[in-house]
Parts: sequence; structure tokens; C-alpha cells
Amino acid sequence: MKRIALTLLFILLAAGSVSAIAPAGCISDASSIIASGQGTNIAAVIVLIAVIIACAYAAGSALGNANYTVFAKDEAYHLGFSILLIIGFSGVLLFSCSFMDAFFSGTIMNVTQDVNTSCSLSGTPNDIASCYTALMQTNAQGLANDYVQGYINQLMQSAFYWNFQMPLINSYGVTAGAYRRIISNEYDLVLNTFLVPALISISMQKLLLDFINENVVTWILPIAVLLRVFIPTRQMGNILIAAVVALYLVIPFMYAFNTVMYDLTLNNCSSFAQAVCDNPIDGYACASNPLSACSDTDGFWNVARLIPQAFFLPNLTIAVTITFLSGVNKALKVVG
Repeated sequence: MKRIALTLLFILLAAGSVSAIAPAGCISDASSIIASGQGTNIAAVIVLIAVIIACAYAAGSALGNANYTVFAKDEAYHLGFSILLIIGFSGVLLFSCSFMDAFFSGTIMNVTQDVNTSCSLSGTPNDIASCYTALMQTNAQGLANDYVQGYINQLMQSAFYWNFQMPLINSYGVTAGAYRRIISNEYDLVLNTFLVPALISISMQKLLLDFINENVVTWILPIAVLLRVFIPTRQMGNILIAAVVALYLVIPFMYAFNTVMYDLTLNNCSSFAQAVCDNPIDGYACASNPLSACSDTDGFWNVARLIPQAFFLPNLTIAVTITFLSGVNKALKVVG
């Protein structure tokens, strides 16, 4: 098992050291993430660990204490292994970008020949995921605003009242717009059952992706490398390294595939036009011409497109991430 893990690590190191084969659309140099400004803290931690090792070795040699010397040699081994893990991290990034570019160019682009994708599919997974989550958040906010306005308008018109008075005889009244209260309730139902929860979920997902892009490599990875210095916290360091790989690679990678489906469903409305036709919201013309519901920017189809992105696909991403996290953590236990 250890030999297999070392072989896989060698493959990742080889992939991380080769930048010429990296897809130009995704990332031109897999090690650029670590070498950029985000890697400043990692460099500082590596220097700090090297100083600790040098001091421990010097103290062991000067005092004749074998414990210090053994500690220094053990930590030198684990420091070297941590550096190999960082290089391997670049290799995983390179592989994921290569696979994603190949899939998008070979599959998604053929499917979307008649669809103008709203976001570029040639960026990093985090770029694609952030672009689409921002797009969905904007669309959900616009739909929510329109549905709130529609609810208020219908509720106000439902209070429309005709009154006819005949002096000295009688007066007659009729609530001419009472039926609009049912329409206002429908706006309220869709808003509170689907739109607001979807908007909250997508907004939280956008915050998570932004946090991952800005903080995982900058802070969590250096902390993980530092924790591997000390034997009592080495296991925690392994867990954090696995978490960094899962957060920075797996989650954006899954989101890049999930969120692009938001565009793919844009032209699929015609297959479900009859089901999504809502006379009060889409207009009563859709009863005789269901396809008119697909051209309504505030129609239920645009609400329905948000539901998988808000609830179902994130759960799939969580399941895959937890499985990946567990696998990487076990591999790090075997290797060291």
C-alpha cells in the first residue's frame, strides 16, 4: 500500500513539474498558485520550520542530547515530505484543469452549440463556479424583486371596490378585484417556498467559493504544514492538508460542472412548457400557447432552473467532497 501511495505521489510530482502540457485556458503553470502572493505564508512557515530544525540539531550536537538530534532528523524528513505534498498539490491542480478543459471542449461545447454560455469555460474551476454562482444570485434577486412587486400589485388591486348609491333608497357595492387575492397568494407561495430559499442557498454558496479562493491556500495550507512539525498535531496537519485539497480543488471542480448546467437548461423549456405554464403569472395566453411561458423572464421555468443549483447539486458536492477527504486522509496516514 505504501509503495502504491509513493508511486501516485511521484506521478503527481512529475505532473506538477511540467507546465508545457498544461491547458492554456485553465492554468498555464500548475505551480503558479503556490508561487504567487498566496504562497507567501507557506514560504514563511517552511523557513520557520527549517530554523526550528537547525536549532534543534545544533542544540543536540552541542549538548550531546540524542533526543534533539533525532527530533531534528525526523522533522527534516517530514518537512521534505510536506514540500513534496505542496508540489503534488500543483500536480493535482494541473490534472483537474486538463480533465475539465478536455470535457468542456469535447462535450459541453458540442451540447451548447445553440446556447451562448454566460460565463467563459476556459478559466480555472473556481473562476467558472464563481461566475455562474454570481449569475444565478443576480437572476434570483431579480426574480425575487419581481415576485414581491407582483404580490404587492395584485394584493392592492384585490381591494378594488365599486359602490353605487341611490339616494333615499339603497346602496350597492361589489368587490371587482377580489379574485386578484388568489393571484397574490400564488406570487407569495412561489416567493417563499422556492425563490427566497434558493436565493439564500446560492448566496451562501457564493460566499463559500469566495472564501475558498481567498483563504484556503493563503492561511489553511500554511497552518497545516506547520502542524505537521509536531508529533501530537501531525495527524491534524494531515487532515487540514486533505481539507485544503478538497476545498480548493474538489468543490470548485464539482461546481464548475454543476453550475454550467444552468445554461444548458435554458433552451429545454419547450419540453416542459405545458407543465410550467402558470396562467396567472405567465399570462392566460399560455393556456393555448404553452411556449409563451418559456419567453417570460419571470416565468416559473426560470424559478425551476434555480432549484437543483440551490439544493440538489450542492448535496452531491458535499457527498463527493467528504468521500475524497476521507480517502486523502487515509493516504497521508499510510505515507506519513
